[in-house]
Amino acid sequence: RTSKYLAPTTRQALAARLGLTDRQVKV
Repeated sequence: RTSKYLAPTTRQALAARLGLTDRQVKV
């Protein structure tokens, strides 16, 4: 559960760092 739904801030931070979109990181 946690690994699939992490904090939105963390997801966005990782996405921005990797240069990926929110949707790609969500998957």
